[in-house]
Amino acid sequence: MAFRSSFSVLRHKPFRLFVLARIISVSGSAMAPVALAFAVLGFDGRPASLAIVLAGNTVPQLIMLLLGGVIADRLSKRRVIVFGNLLPALTQAGIALLVASGTADVTRVAVFAALAGGASALTQPAMNSLLPDLVGAGEVQEANALMRLPVNAVKIVAPALGGLLVALVGPEWTLAWDAASFAIAAALVSRLAISAPEKRQTSVLRDFRQGWSEFSGRPWLWSYVLSGTVVVALWLGGYQLLGPVVTHDRDLGAATWGTVQGAFAVGLFGGGFISLKWKPSRIMVACVCANLPLALPLLALAADAPLVVLAAGVALAGAALDVAVVCWHTALQEQLPPQVLGRVSALSSTGELMAVPLGYLAVGATATSLGPTSVLLASAAVMTLATVVLLLAPSIWAVRRRAPQVPDPVAA
Repeated sequence: MAFRSSFSVLRHKPFRLFVLARIISVSGSAMAPVALAFAVLGFDGRPASLAIVLAGNTVPQLIMLLLGGVIADRLSKRRVIVFGNLLPALTQAGIALLVASGTADVTRVAVFAALAGGASALTQPAMNSLLPDLVGAGEVQEANALMRLPVNAVKIVAPALGGLLVALVGPEWTLAWDAASFAIAAALVSRLAISAPEKRQTSVLRDFRQGWSEFSGRPWLWSYVLSGTVVVALWLGGYQLLGPVVTHDRDLGAATWGTVQGAFAVGLFGGGFISLKWKPSRIMVACVCANLPLALPLLALAADAPLVVLAAGVALAGAALDVAVVCWHTALQEQLPPQVLGRVSALSSTGELMAVPLGYLAVGATATSLGPTSVLLASAAVMTLATVVLLLAPSIWAVRRRAPQVPDPVAA
């Protein structure tokens, strides 16, 4: 009965259309990391080279996220999201053409990756703050979980399929589908009927200052983001960067890494079901604790564990991560005024991504000189410490989830 009431949020047609757009977009973007990693390793096998491409994707996000937060609270979210899908469609098509023609190099691929990263960052605050406009009051956590369930289901199949396509026909065709999926998603989102926010008389700088005031005035928020600055950088450096490198060095191939990515998606899918059923009162405590299993895949990679052990650790990390993401977005959407949600979401995302470019470059350079094993072990230890320390903050324990509300059938 609890699950049936959770699925009632699907009665909102705009929400269903938005979910469909996300499914199609993710069907391509879930394959892209496998294709991109092995495309780069195909013409330059050094970890540092792949790190440059990944860092190039992330650096523009630090700038565009802040601008995207202000834009999300001032302009039509629909138009912002459409633009944020069209530009990656062009950049991914460009990378596919470079790889297919044999003219790809680190610099060119990094430039296209930077453009895609900037567009993604510009769109992310609008995406994170859109759900309250698509569903009824009191249905935010259900909407967050249900939006991620089908998306994560696609992620189960897509990485393994992407790895198989890379092995059979090369990475360029996988990247080409990623480009097409972004274009289709843009067309679907363009059909959403969402009212634009009221025109503001205040300046962009004043809007940013207001967002910063809301962000800095909540210790539970900025302390979690500060911890995430460390955890996200080391997680992406250890898993997203060194995972393909270790797989490549051990001659396991793109298909094996695609299988591992599929196991991660299985975990994400399971975490979505957990989030539908489990609604912890101390939502930020649950959010913090759910970050602890992220160290498991790094330890498995360092230990040269069998594929089944690595896949199990990755699946557990995926389940925990999805719970953390749903709890985090729900806490933001419940605790913050709607008119500042885009800006605060942008500030939190910027804080978590702040160290990612440096993390990619440092992990890549250190792994090139010392080998991946020591880097993976050190990263897992620091990630765990940064998460456990956060549990000492009283503000984390003070945040409680709002009591669920029964949707008003008359209003619906």
